Amino acid sequence: MTVDTEYEHSSNNEKANLKPTKESNLTHQAFPISKETLPSLSKILSTDDGKDESNKVLNYAASLSKSTGAELLILRIIEGIDKIEDVSVQGSSEDNMRSKDTKLEVKGQIINEMEIKIKSCKEAGCQNKISYKFRVGDPIEEIVNEVKEGNYDLIVLRSTHIDSWMKSLFSDARKIISNINIPVLMVQ
Repeated sequence: MTVDTEYEHSSNNEKANLKPTKESNLTHQAFPISKETLPSLSKILSTDDGKDESNKVLNYAASLSKSTGAELLILRIIEGIDKIEDVSVQGSSEDNMRSKDTKLEVKGQIINEMEIKIKSCKEAGCQNKISYKFRVGDPIEEIVNEVKEGNYDLIVLRSTHIDSWMKSLFSDARKIISNINIPVLMVQ
């Protein structure tokens, strides 16, 4: 069944008098769409695994950030930190005292890749705050922890093509979704 969105105001046109039927059980209260009930996005989390396919996820996240004005955080989970080459961490603080003023500098190819991604988002017109974060550990657990700690309105995840029910049942995305309480945009 299709319903035209253009209505004529003649008595011969029954489309203008559409009302919920008993079968549809739709009422104004059950399906409220108004300016007040539309979700707003102020902070979006985009996952990145360092593979080229993650750029598609970032494109969607950057587009949503651009259109909504939401802050965007790109999250990369590092599973085997000992396998990462060409990364150095250097710490310093004012007056050699440990405090909140401690400065930490991380250098290496992984940082350069994130900086290039942010620059690309800016060049594409996304002028909102864009940042990146690294977490070390199990990807599923770390993504769930970041969502719970970060006060995000939306997470954008990459999903591989699901070719069987069994893969779908045990997919990483399903494990993440079942442990968070925010909307998820899956990009294939």
